[in-house]
Amino acid sequence: MSQRLQSIFFFLSALLFALLFFLPLAEFDGESNILIFNLFGIESGIPGGAVPFTKMFSLPVLILGVTAMLLGGYLAMGLFRAVKLVQFVKLHKISRINIIVVVAWIALTFAFYIPTIAKSMVGLNDIIYKVGAFLPLGSLILSIAAAAGLKKDIKKVRSTDRLR
Repeated sequence: MSQRLQSIFFFLSALLFALLFFLPLAEFDGESNILIFNLFGIESGIPGGAVPFTKMFSLPVLILGVTAMLLGGYLAMGLFRAVKLVQFVKLHKISRINIIVVVAWIALTFAFYIPTIAKSMVGLNDIIYKVGAFLPLGSLILSIAAAAGLKKDIKKVRSTDRLR
């Protein structure tokens, strides 16, 4: 795997999280209200509908999403400019942090937020997962592929250093 391909993977990972700013994650269809869950919070799908949560409720989802997006962008730019082995090792450590942040975002969203919102709905009929719910999974796959390629490159550079 080449260095530029890994940069593209990290860039696409960041781009997928950036798309979450525009796409909803899930829609909760209840008897009297429809709630739409996105990165900025929970909104009512019916004009004038009541929302049982404040904007601060989903702040951790927003913070983790922005962090994952910024880390992916930093890794894409840093990897494109990296020349020395020390830089590659540093970026590999940051890529592991990026993977942890993405996994934490997925776990927090699907293990806490979606069940909590579903419990608050009176007469919940259906939970409809939107496209935004699947983008972090793609981001995670791209980040893991790029980190694995980066690790292979580090091993290759270390082995050529031993030959000299």
